[in-house]
Amino acid sequence: MTPPAPSSAPFPDEPPAPHEWRHGGPDPYPYPYPYAYGAFGPYLPPRPADPDRDPHAYLAPLAASVLGVPLMLISSAAVLISPMATDSCTADGCHALYTALLLAPCVLGLSFVALALAWALPRRRRHRAQRYAAAAAVPLLALAPLLIYVNLPAAS
Repeated sequence: MTPPAPSSAPFPDEPPAPHEWRHGGPDPYPYPYPYAYGAFGPYLPPRPADPDRDPHAYLAPLAASVLGVPLMLISSAAVLISPMATDSCTADGCHALYTALLLAPCVLGLSFVALALAWALPRRRRHRAQRYAAAAAVPLLALAPLLIYVNLPAAS
């Protein structure tokens, strides 16, 4: 009795029996890596390390978050209660006060943007300087509205 002819299709409907296995030749699996099934699905070997990846990229945004977020919360509270400073203003006065009260929330918004930018920059060594600059700007921009509110001009 002659064995059945091997199928020419790369993935036949039924797997071949053990006596029909081909040893050697092209790999019938179209995957780029050799794989095996583990408890959670196919296991792929780890990719080679990327030399441009910055292993400490999270430190600057983390420090900016630890220092900046409490300052942002305090500045946000000051922004929320600052319109009460205009209660004694007349219709013709307080232009410098209005300017300061409009400038402070804009600076606070910039601190939120700087924090988001510090976290969103790619974790590459070539973006390290931009990440550090954005992270350093967060506490300074969060402190600026408090300094603006401490030095508010007098209402007229």
